[in-house]
Amino acid sequence: MVVRTVYIARHGYRANWIIGAEVPPPPTGIAGDVQLAQHGIKQAHELGRFLLTLDDQPEMIFSSPFYRCLETSTPIAELLEVPVYIERGFSEWYRPDRPVIPVPADNELLSKYFHDTVRLEWHSQPAPSEKGETEEELYKRCHDALNNFIKQVEKKFPSVETIMIVTHGATKIALGLNLLQKPDCRCTIDDTHEYLRCGSCSLDKFELPSNAKETSNPEEDIDVLEETEPLKRNWMCTLNGHTEFLSRGEEMNWGFHLNVEAGSDADVKSRITTETAGKESVYVSVDIPSGNYKGKNVLDKKATLQYSGLEEHEPLVLINNKLYVGKWEKLVGTELAFPSTATVNKKNLRGGEDDESSSKGLNHILDEDIIADEFDNIKKEEDDKLAEDSDDSSIEKQKIPEERNELENKVTEKIYRIKDRLVLEEVEII
Repeated sequence: MVVRTVYIARHGYRANWIIGAEVPPPPTGIAGDVQLAQHGIKQAHELGRFLLTLDDQPEMIFSSPFYRCLETSTPIAELLEVPVYIERGFSEWYRPDRPVIPVPADNELLSKYFHDTVRLEWHSQPAPSEKGETEEELYKRCHDALNNFIKQVEKKFPSVETIMIVTHGATKIALGLNLLQKPDCRCTIDDTHEYLRCGSCSLDKFELPSNAKETSNPEEDIDVLEETEPLKRNWMCTLNGHTEFLSRGEEMNWGFHLNVEAGSDADVKSRITTETAGKESVYVSVDIPSGNYKGKNVLDKKATLQYSGLEEHEPLVLINNKLYVGKWEKLVGTELAFPSTATVNKKNLRGGEDDESSSKGLNHILDEDIIADEFDNIKKEEDDKLAEDSDDSSIEKQKIPEERNELENKVTEKIYRIKDRLVLEEVEII
C-alpha cells in the first residue's frame, strides 16, 4: 500500500502572540520553545473535532519536536485515538542570522510531558542545522525529509494510507509546495496565483487523485506508485489553510513575502506594532480588468491586496502577484459602504465626537456621513405616523419617544459614500 492522503497542520496560537500578556517560561526550559496559549489549545480541540467528521481521518500523527506542536497534536490524537510520533525533520525554520537558534528537547524529556500519546519507536529524519538555514536550505531539507519520510511510513506501516503532520508555518509551506513539485518556498500552488494559507491551527490536505492510475489493475497501480518517488507522484491540494472549523476563523496567517521568520521576535513585534497603532478603514470602488468584455473578473475572498500612493493620481496596486496601475475616475451613480464593525452612539448621530473607526484623509475618495439628515427624515415619518394612528390620544403620544429610542438603537452604522472609483490596468513586468 501507499500513502494517499497527507494532512499538514500548523500548530495552534502561541502564548507569546497575546499582546500585553506575560509569557510563561517554556516547560522544557529551552529558550524559544514557546508553549500554546489557552486559545491555541482550544484551537487544537476544534481541529480534532473537525477531523472526526471526515471519512478519511488520519491514522497516525507525526509532530515536530517543539513543545507547541506536540501540545497541538495531543488533543487531536486523543480524539482520534491514534498515536503521535516525533519527526525532527519537520522542525521549525530558523535563519542563520538569528542570535539564538532553539534546539528542541530530546525524546526522553518530551515523553515525560506527552507520555500518553507519544511513541518513541520511530527513526526520525535528520534535524535542521543548529546554525540555521537559508530559505533554499529549508526547502531542500523539507524535500529530502518528506520524500524519505513517506518511504519509511510505507515500509513500516504498509496498511496506512492517511497520515497527518503537525509543524510550523514556514515548514508547512515548504512541505506543501514540495508535494506540489514547486521549485521554491515563494511559489503559488496553481495558476490562480493562490498561496498556501498559514494561519494558526490551519489545515492543508494533499491527495493522490483517483484518476491518476497508470493501469486498469489496482494491484499494478500500487506497484507503479511504490516504484515512483513519493514527491514525483501527482499530489493535489484539496484543502488550503482551512480554518472554517475554528471559532475565530483564520488568525496569524504568515507567508514568506513577510520576509521574517514565522513566529519570530521580528514577526511578533511587527504584529504588535500594527495592532497597537490603530486601524484605518479605507473604502474604495475598484474596477479590475477582466480581459473579456462579456465576462467579469472575480477575486478570491482570500486574495491579498497591497497598495502604494493611494493619495496619488496613479497609485500602484498589487493583488496576489499581479501588479496594476490605477487611475481615478468619477463614480457613475452612488456606492455606499456599511462597515459592520463601526458603531455610532446618539451623540455621533448628531455630529458629535469622532468615531474611532472613521477614516481620516482621502477626501477625494470618501464622503464621510453620519446620516443625520436621513435619521431626521425617518424620525419625522415615524412621529407623523404614530401621531396619526393615535388620534391625538395621550397614551399613544407617550409611545413616540419609545419608538424613537428603538429606532436610534437600530441606526448604529456609519455610512461612507464613495465618490470616485479606481480603474486598474495590469502592468507588464519586463
